[in-house]
Amino acid sequence: MCRRLAAEARAASALSHPGIATVYDFVDQGEGSFIVYEYVEGRTWRKELARARFTTEEILDASAQLADALVAAHSHGIVHRDLKPENIMSVPDDYSRGRVKILDFGLAKHLHAPLSLGEESATVSVATSPGLLVGTVNYMAPEQLEGQSVDARTDIYALGLVLYEMATGANPFLGRTPPSTIANILKQEAPSLRQHIPTAPAELDRILLKCLRKRPDERYQSARELLVDLRNLRRVPAESPSTSETPGTESSLLRRFFLLFGATPYRRWEITHLRMCLWSLFIGYLGWRFTLGTPERWGLILFFLELVCIVLLWVVLLLPLYMGAFDARRLPHHVRKMAPWIRWSTLALVAVTWTMAGALGASHSGLAALLALCGASGGFGVLWFKPAIDRAAFPKPH
Repeated sequence: MCRRLAAEARAASALSHPGIATVYDFVDQGEGSFIVYEYVEGRTWRKELARARFTTEEILDASAQLADALVAAHSHGIVHRDLKPENIMSVPDDYSRGRVKILDFGLAKHLHAPLSLGEESATVSVATSPGLLVGTVNYMAPEQLEGQSVDARTDIYALGLVLYEMATGANPFLGRTPPSTIANILKQEAPSLRQHIPTAPAELDRILLKCLRKRPDERYQSARELLVDLRNLRRVPAESPSTSETPGTESSLLRRFFLLFGATPYRRWEITHLRMCLWSLFIGYLGWRFTLGTPERWGLILFFLELVCIVLLWVVLLLPLYMGAFDARRLPHHVRKMAPWIRWSTLALVAVTWTMAGALGASHSGLAALLALCGASGGFGVLWFKPAIDRAAFPKPH
């Protein structure tokens, strides 16, 4: 075992790439063995993920650097096998926005042959020892967990999973226990990136989900192939949220109009919140008209209750919109958390509106009918339409 580790560490020492922490030597002193690494100053991605929210541009920049580092390693016949946030460092760089480095390549697997472009996974692979799992369960590819051969595509899976967590803030397969995590990795598919971040580029979603395919032959077949897609995506201007045009086609004016005014689930969700705000303002106007026709004190009390309900409704409607602008990664959580508040504050406003309509009766039949109709439309919308729109825009992960 010690000789095998020494051989693999010395093979890794041949790697020279700015995105890989250099392995200088392997020292065996009898009582213990040591790998001498380059000293890397910075923060691990585990700490970065806990404290920061990443933009799409930052994700693409880091992913391209990591993919480029894997290209260099795989071209020397070396597979990392344990790529995870703890093994990636963010390194301050005075000449750019920062670099990332992959650590622990000294424990990587040497495949004893370079991985040629286009044959990176098909021509050379290596099996783990029977019953031995090398890597961290949370980021293992299915073939690792099943004790099958590992190759460059195993690293591509792990990189895709790390980038998915960077984008969403969560590992989609993480269970309460290691066995449940293993079961999730083997059986469950990762949900679309847009279920967590509706504004994520469709191409980034496609790239990450391709990295996370269960079968290695359905993933990117080389890190270079992945790098090409990532670089192409970085060159493409930012696409509008939740939209992507079919290659070779141009969006019509009518399509753009519908995309702008709610043709996608996320847009419909935004527009619904704004429509509910306008609806409550109109209810407030009708309530003011109610006080003019009801000079008694209880009329003012009802109008005051109506204003309280309107203010509360505005708060719970606009808060998710605000969170979506500044914390899109946690937006689905905020939407589900605020849904009961929106429902009950709307129903409270409907109850006050109907009370006003009943109090007017036949004396002001037109205003009473309008109050009753507006109240009914609001109640029907919040009980039936609003939940459906929320589910379409923010489907729960399976």
